[in-house]
Amino acid sequence: MSTAYSPMAVLSLAAQQDKSKLASGDAFIMLVDLIWNGEHTRLARNPDPVQFDAGDGNGIQTYQPFAFELDIKQPGGNQLPTIHLHASNVLGLLQSLIEAYAGLAGATCNLYVMNTAQPAGEPAAAFSTTVLSSSSTAELVTFSLSGPSPMRQLFPLFLYRGDVCMWVTKYKGKQCGYTGALTSCDGTYAGANGCTVHDNTIRYGAFPGIGTNGIVIASAMQ
Repeated sequence: MSTAYSPMAVLSLAAQQDKSKLASGDAFIMLVDLIWNGEHTRLARNPDPVQFDAGDGNGIQTYQPFAFELDIKQPGGNQLPTIHLHASNVLGLLQSLIEAYAGLAGATCNLYVMNTAQPAGEPAAAFSTTVLSSSSTAELVTFSLSGPSPMRQLFPLFLYRGDVCMWVTKYKGKQCGYTGALTSCDGTYAGANGCTVHDNTIRYGAFPGIGTNGIVIASAMQ
């Protein structure tokens, strides 16, 4: 996998620390999640299945071992990079998806790099792309993917709300920090299943001070 991006610009802090070690027993593994009409095809560039939580609200999922590689080309100028995903077609798994869903054009393709030391933590790197086109031979399937665009990223990175914790979709994750016996959270501060009940208010990821001051209904303006 080659790219013109600076690795430090996209790697998480934990990944940057592990990358800089002289030696490590933990591996970086590339994952692909193809999504079409709510259906997921999860693949891992690894000889064994990988358990991973992508932080998308679906919890820990199994990524099946599969042979694939990425080729990233930087055209230069104002053009976004083009990503090609080359995958084995020997078993016909992706070929059947291409035939069933008209080439998968328009499907979402999420790319993750995870570190085996943090299977339930944030990915070392994550990109969301769109399938532009596909082609196949008896041996190989190739997907052309859109390059990561800054216009596709949430800015600011998080939603700042007054009454709903931003970490509720990553319950028991690193930011939430809850490690107790309760199995769910409603994202409130003092609700029936909120942070107070969890005795975890110090980690509450909302901003009650925001309130609703300053909001004006357009139809009421004179």
